[in-house]
Amino acid sequence: MMGMGDVNVDMISTNPMRQESLIAAHNLLRELEANDSLPDDMKKVLADLDSKLSAIELNLERSTSASDEMLKEKEYNDAIEKLKSLQEKIMVWESNRDMIWESGPEVASEYIEAVGEVVCLAELFRKLGVDGDDNIAKVEDVLQVAMARLEEELVHILAHRRQSYVSNEVEDDEEEGGGHATRGQQIDNDFDLIDPEAIPFLKSIKETMFKAKYDQEFCSAYVKTQKEALEDCLIGLGMETISIDELVKMDWNIMASKIKTWNQVLRTAVQVYFLAEKRLCNEIVGKSDELPASVCLTNITKSSMTCLFNFGHAMALGPHTPEKLFYLLDMYEVLAEVKEQISALFSDEGGLYVKTEFEQVMERLGDSARATFLGFGDVILSDPTADPFPGGGVHPLSSYVMNYIIVYLPDYCKTLNTLLQEKGDDNDHNSITTNPLTPEKSLLASHLRSITANLKSNLEKKSQLYKDTALQHVFLMNNTHYMQQKVINSELRKIFGDEWIRTQIVNYTQHATSYVRSTWSSVVASLRDDGIPSGSGSGVKTILKEKIRVFSAAFEDVYRNQTGWFIRDEQLKEELRISISQKVILAYQSFIGRHSKYDIEKYIKYDSDDLENLLRDFFEGSQKSLNYRKR
Repeated sequence: MMGMGDVNVDMISTNPMRQESLIAAHNLLRELEANDSLPDDMKKVLADLDSKLSAIELNLERSTSASDEMLKEKEYNDAIEKLKSLQEKIMVWESNRDMIWESGPEVASEYIEAVGEVVCLAELFRKLGVDGDDNIAKVEDVLQVAMARLEEELVHILAHRRQSYVSNEVEDDEEEGGGHATRGQQIDNDFDLIDPEAIPFLKSIKETMFKAKYDQEFCSAYVKTQKEALEDCLIGLGMETISIDELVKMDWNIMASKIKTWNQVLRTAVQVYFLAEKRLCNEIVGKSDELPASVCLTNITKSSMTCLFNFGHAMALGPHTPEKLFYLLDMYEVLAEVKEQISALFSDEGGLYVKTEFEQVMERLGDSARATFLGFGDVILSDPTADPFPGGGVHPLSSYVMNYIIVYLPDYCKTLNTLLQEKGDDNDHNSITTNPLTPEKSLLASHLRSITANLKSNLEKKSQLYKDTALQHVFLMNNTHYMQQKVINSELRKIFGDEWIRTQIVNYTQHATSYVRSTWSSVVASLRDDGIPSGSGSGVKTILKEKIRVFSAAFEDVYRNQTGWFIRDEQLKEELRISISQKVILAYQSFIGRHSKYDIEKYIKYDSDDLENLLRDFFEGSQKSLNYRKR
């Protein structure tokens, strides 16, 4: 039996399983040595034993180090052999220009696996190798070749497996000058930008390149390819790269056509392609620290959005001519339609540029539309008053203004009212409610009534061009009635309100009454009994004969003039004829009846039935003359 000092050092040092026990014993001896209560001889034994254990521990460390070196060398040699095998698998594709992915999923998977192993070998060689080691350079070369090939595969798939979007677009039958050319378009929000079968391989490429620290190369190739493909798609839809200066100087008819195209392109870009790009970015790139998917999306879409924004800025510039209004509102409404999607697509800090530019374009288009609408009343007032409109009919200015606000405006009432409220002054808000349940009290209603007031003011000026007072009244009656009828038969009736409608009815009725008075009062005056002496002498018949002659001549004169006047509305025309009949023909019948005892039948050129028939020719816009002979 061995004593405490007879430890078999060789046995301990050659048994790796006892390394932990050796360390524990070494620590225990040092604790015992530190105990002052032990006798000196015991301390000496412990010190001797501690010395032997230290020697064993040193030998053990040397043995372990030698063993590690052997393992390291074996691992290094195995890695070299593995590299040779992997190099053959990778380099064989350098002479084969077929695309790996198109060779089948198994071939693609094997290649990705091989590249992944090269990435691991690269890390191992960096860990095991020394400076100047040729194998480190060799594995880096193989890795570089593999990364270049994966980048090529990435670009090829993105370019050749991209799917085309086909919209189910149905354009409304729109009248010239009106908007909403893009309403009716059905958007497919689930459109896949890339063939779904290619997605797993694309994800494998991304993961492998990111693991190899080639993330910048991957993202650069991905963004560049997608950016160019997106631009090609939008150009195919009609997007054009035109400077703001060129757009501002462009002929309006050409610009109007381009606006309709712009609306379609913007809606499709945001609701189809941008959404699809974001889904693809999230699926392929993900939320990597190197380059988040949101930054990729911004970089892909930025140039296309800038091109579209420039067009919007150009449209917001320039004179606020009336024909621009509905095109501006169309553009504004398209932007409003996609606003929430833009906010969701570019919600991160990387998309701040796109969101800011989007908001600026929308604001400027809104400001321009509002200014154009508010300036419309001034345009009406300034319409030149040169020559009287033939026949006193509905003036082209009336048709233009009423069609402008009645035919085209209803679709934009909500948008216009919103724009007016956004920049309405304090006085507007204090005096006008914007309660949707009382549309006649909205800001829009106030401005529409102001526009029609300006129209009537201009028409008053135009009426003064007629020398005939009666024709002035016919002109104003025609145009006021036309305005009232356009409103009463439109969607804007509630906005104008019943009070406005009643006011117009009173107004054109007054003009009708004034016309009858100014035209026929002198004619009817010739039928008065003034100047007819009492009795039955020849003098009475002579006076009656003259009165009938004067009446007939006056009627013929009015007939000759007013058959050339024009009233387009049949009901209004008939009502005015009835008023004439009640005033003139009844007076004529009464005159003939009162003096029938004087045998004046032979003096009568037209009886009441003749006059009634002749009234049918009035206001038809075709001037006629009467050459009736005495009966």
